[in-house]
Amino acid sequence: MIHLEKINRNNWREATFVTTDPNHKCPLDEEWIASAAFSIVQSVYEPEWESRLIMDDDTIIGFAFYGMWEKKNAPLFCRYMIDIDHQGKGYGQAALPVIVDEMMKQYKTNKIYLTLENANVRAVHIYTKFGFIPTGENDEGEDIYVYEKTE
Repeated sequence: MIHLEKINRNNWREATFVTTDPNHKCPLDEEWIASAAFSIVQSVYEPEWESRLIMDDDTIIGFAFYGMWEKKNAPLFCRYMIDIDHQGKGYGQAALPVIVDEMMKQYKTNKIYLTLENANVRAVHIYTKFGFIPTGENDEGEDIYVYEKTE
């Protein structure tokens, strides 16, 4: 079952090596987002940000990073990656609702923002298929998207 797990003293080393690099050569240099390692350090020194492992039972399959965005006074889903060894298995679409639901519960909201580069067509496809829509705004060179749960 897919779930999120906090980074802790027992799993932080494995978490730093979650990567999208097909060669596993440099997990500190991701193509589209900041690395898991950078994100973990950021969440230690900026505690408003959360680093989470994405797990399938006991297997690490990815990484998520999110927190409160002062600019919108709302949660921002910043970084999301499925490890290269687990891509193409449907985890990207399967884990997204788990992360969004967790964020909505944690922040007691029905609205979540994210930013991404439109050149990252795989990410744009996954997010828009889920229901994120572009706001027409831009932040630090990335387009802003929003998801609102209606019920």
